[in-house]
Amino acid sequence: MGSGMSSCHCRFLEPEFWHSSEVTVLYAPGGSAPQSTLFDWVKGQKELQSHILFQTSGSTGRSKWVAISKTAMLASARMVNRHIGLTDSARWGLVLPHYHVGGFGVLVRSFLTGADCAVYHGKWDPVRFSAFVSKNRCEYISLVPTQVVDLVRARCVVPPSVKSVIVGGGALSDKVYQGILELGWPVLRSYGMTESASQIATGDVDGGLEVLDAWELRTGDDGVLQWKGVAGMTAYLYEGHDGFSLVDPYRDGWFTTSDLAEIHGGALNVVGRADQRVKILGELVDLASFETELSETMGTECVIIAVDDERRGKLLFPVVEGEDSYNLDAYSGLKALEPLTKVERFPRSSLGKILRKQLQEGLNL
Repeated sequence: MGSGMSSCHCRFLEPEFWHSSEVTVLYAPGGSAPQSTLFDWVKGQKELQSHILFQTSGSTGRSKWVAISKTAMLASARMVNRHIGLTDSARWGLVLPHYHVGGFGVLVRSFLTGADCAVYHGKWDPVRFSAFVSKNRCEYISLVPTQVVDLVRARCVVPPSVKSVIVGGGALSDKVYQGILELGWPVLRSYGMTESASQIATGDVDGGLEVLDAWELRTGDDGVLQWKGVAGMTAYLYEGHDGFSLVDPYRDGWFTTSDLAEIHGGALNVVGRADQRVKILGELVDLASFETELSETMGTECVIIAVDDERRGKLLFPVVEGEDSYNLDAYSGLKALEPLTKVERFPRSSLGKILRKQLQEGLNL
């Protein structure tokens, strides 16, 4: 049974791991480790043989895991390698945690190319990271938007060895995208999720991002994206009061995301989150788009917390880091804002994503 701790990186690059039927459970070191009952339970589930379990957060507060077969992980890695034109000697640099699918995917792609994978250790720092890339002559890297923002702010110029940088795990604004390109970093914006074993679409084309081969996409009547493909997850694993259970995430073979999207031939344009649309005075407002608008206007990252209100439907509380002042008087009507709230630092995940529920609970909104 694999624990997924950092000292085990090398075993994921060995053929024995991929030929084994063992179940590997990945979780963040330093956090709350899974109880032994989980390991005992998954070992007894034949459908979980040769699977990797990634821990994720459930909206109900229950422990939740995404079960992905080794076959699916390998299919995803082959798809990505083919899409960005990797050679057998391609050298990856790993800076994302391997217990997240984005970091683990780097290890799988490295295994398939047979090349070394340089691993960045220690606290994230854009200048130190750039030196790491240069020293190890990394050619391919995966990053999240927060790290790209840091590289732009630190004015880090791309090391000469870099051929491609895939950015996923969240939307990368056009402003930041242009900023990183000006510094020479060959960035490819991407869309994917844990449930799809990594990327679904990568690289800008007319109409959005280029869909990787072997994925089928469609949108429902509500505009929400659905997909099917060989790299899809097998099941969700939930831990409840009555023990563990596996849940099939598909309906007629299709997985339904929480993302609103448009599909134009082989291009995917993700336009927002279905779960971030709220009704204000009877009209729908897309909080994700509004947050992007606010952040670009203010020149800093802004989070909007929507709180139930009897008259308006929702009250919108903007939250920023730091003590700077901003004039938000221009926003009114459906986009009227409550007074600005300032925090010293947003609570974030190990990938830099803002933990919205934790932020709202801390502010007692």
